[in-house]
Amino acid sequence: MSIRSLSIRTLAAGFTVAAILLSLTVAFVIALAFPAPPPARVTLAEAEAAVTGDAETGWRRRVVAAPPFKAAHEGRALVAQVGLAVLLDAEVRVRPLNPERAPAGGPSAPSGPPSERLKALLTSMALSPGMSFAPFEAAARQADGRWVVATPPSPWLTPQRLRMALAFLIAAAALMPLALWGAGRLTAPFQRLAEATRGDRRAAAFVGGPREAQEAARALDAMRDRLGEALKERTAIMAAVAHDLRTPLTGLRLRVEGLAATPREAAAADIARMERLIAQLLTYVRGEDAPWTIEPVDLADLAREMATRQVAMGRDVRLTAAGEYLVNGDRDQLDRALSNLIDNAVLYGDRAEVAVTSEEGAVVCIIDDSGPGLPPDQLEAVFSPFHRLEASRSRATGGAGLGLAISRSIIERSGGGVVLGDRPKGGLRATVRLPLAAPALSDQGGA
Repeated sequence: MSIRSLSIRTLAAGFTVAAILLSLTVAFVIALAFPAPPPARVTLAEAEAAVTGDAETGWRRRVVAAPPFKAAHEGRALVAQVGLAVLLDAEVRVRPLNPERAPAGGPSAPSGPPSERLKALLTSMALSPGMSFAPFEAAARQADGRWVVATPPSPWLTPQRLRMALAFLIAAAALMPLALWGAGRLTAPFQRLAEATRGDRRAAAFVGGPREAQEAARALDAMRDRLGEALKERTAIMAAVAHDLRTPLTGLRLRVEGLAATPREAAAADIARMERLIAQLLTYVRGEDAPWTIEPVDLADLAREMATRQVAMGRDVRLTAAGEYLVNGDRDQLDRALSNLIDNAVLYGDRAEVAVTSEEGAVVCIIDDSGPGLPPDQLEAVFSPFHRLEASRSRATGGAGLGLAISRSIIERSGGGVVLGDRPKGGLRATVRLPLAAPALSDQGGA
């Protein structure tokens, strides 16, 4: 079975099972390779010092009024109890922290201070203060009737726990490559899908991977085809409308040439505005589908050309640009975007001041005017298609509210951005920011 026929759920379950089996295998190998550490031990001398307080042993001491627990009667715990009774010459009780298993009917516990017979018995057993036992809690009766209870230290990081932590860390290190590989297998198809959506490749053929990723790629291709067909249909409709409008406009232009000077000029101006409106509409609807030639463009040189054209048309446009400022983009499209901004500044602010500089890896083009500016709530709204502030302005300029929308679309497609704001000296400021051109630019068909 190919991995392409498997679902993401199946792959994730498989990776999980493999990780669990691998972790168990690693833990088992570690358990065999590293034997369990010996258990902790305590001596009679340590217990005696802890009860009497004669030395610092690390044991915890407390004093209680009543006997804290019953006397021991199991195996080595009994031996430890008797040994402490001999060393302390007092009534002693011992409680193992890990109780031993003793046969039924074992010896009973002594109930008081050891007798001379018991002392002799212990002496014959070579009982010494250095004898070690499993950890136990000891209680000794004092002369005033109270009991001193001593408990050995119980560190959190025991050898066994340290061993378990080591096994966990080694298993985690062994599983890390598998986890990274599994994550890569699951996410790679969707990364390729994202790359395909930004290019001209067919996503379904490019993505591969699990079944869900391929289904998403096919759905994306189908949606892209539908959008492409809708865009072509819209463009064809607008082109047909523009053609149908231009034909009577041409006839009108021929007819008004025979009119007197004043009505002829007014009619010619109306016809020119209608033609500009048609041109803006076609530019807008064809913008997304228009072919682009991406190349390094000197934005300062482009600004100088636009300023020269504007001055030749009798407009007040001033340019400040020194040096070379390269960006990646389509020269004609960038010309259209900046020209719309300059036209807007001249028409609404009487003149335009253009400056091209660079800052923080970007080329910045600032276009200022001396007009009334815009209300704060309109600084972003004017970039919307067909948005117009005043009917009088539209009548004066002949626009359809598409100039700024077209400019933003072109600049954003070039990898930059444009914002409007108040000019410090009054008026409106348009700030265009485009990334600096890369040192080496490969040929590409568009963003």
